[in-house]
Amino acid sequence: MTTPSTETHLAGRWAAIAWSQPVPADFLIPEHHYRLSDSGLTRAQRVRLNHLAVCFSCELFIHFERYLIAYLERHGERAMSRRARDRFAAEERAHIEAFYRLLRAIRPDLYPGRSLRFLGWGRRDDLLVLATPTVSFFLLAALFEEITLFVPLVMEEQLAQSFRPVLEVMRLHAEEERCHVRLDERVLAAERTRRASWRIGGEVLLVLPLLGYLDRAVRAGWRRAVDQFAGEETIGEAERQRLLARPGSRSDVLGMESFAGKLRASGLAGASLLARVIEAQAR
Repeated sequence: MTTPSTETHLAGRWAAIAWSQPVPADFLIPEHHYRLSDSGLTRAQRVRLNHLAVCFSCELFIHFERYLIAYLERHGERAMSRRARDRFAAEERAHIEAFYRLLRAIRPDLYPGRSLRFLGWGRRDDLLVLATPTVSFFLLAALFEEITLFVPLVMEEQLAQSFRPVLEVMRLHAEEERCHVRLDERVLAAERTRRASWRIGGEVLLVLPLLGYLDRAVRAGWRRAVDQFAGEETIGEAERQRLLARPGSRSDVLGMESFAGKLRASGLAGASLLARVIEAQAR
């Protein structure tokens, strides 16, 4: 995890973000990140869609980091010391607050409070936190965090289309998540050394149906975002269907490919099969 001096440095950088900078009528994250440029929309519509897509990304970060916080609070003693899990959870809460600030800045009409528009928490999410075993959960966490590492890298490919506060949030988020990835890897390595390989393999393969559930939840959330956009822009059904059928973002693809490579090197039973599935989904 981060050292006290690093924590102070990062806290200063979070505070230095120009939160009050006016949101431009232009792209906030490079258009090629979302792979929506062939949507059949005008440039002005694509810009407004980009704003809504950034909101959707912020909601995703908030939603998945809530999983981490809830899991650490319920089961964290299985995997790490209280000090480590308290710091881990505190950093995730700071990330959530940063993404809420972006949501309020980008679309204050949609986010006057703390309710998310596209992703909700339900009983199945409670069950996921309650019932997911340690290896399965920390593999999911590591995959999600690996994807976040590539968001600022993709933004840096087109700085002219990168709104500075969004870029700074993504950079700082990635720096702290890089530490979380290392912690995930230590948890998984410790589980591998102290438990039977057949049990580890079962928990590795359990990631497959969990990924299926999460993928359906994300797709349902994106459908709500598209419906929101369609209502605001009165686009046709053909354009709506093109938006619904969009592939994963560029950071999704890069992160999944990177994670698959790490999986193969992990020595976990069943990791090669899981890596192949994740690589197939990334294509």
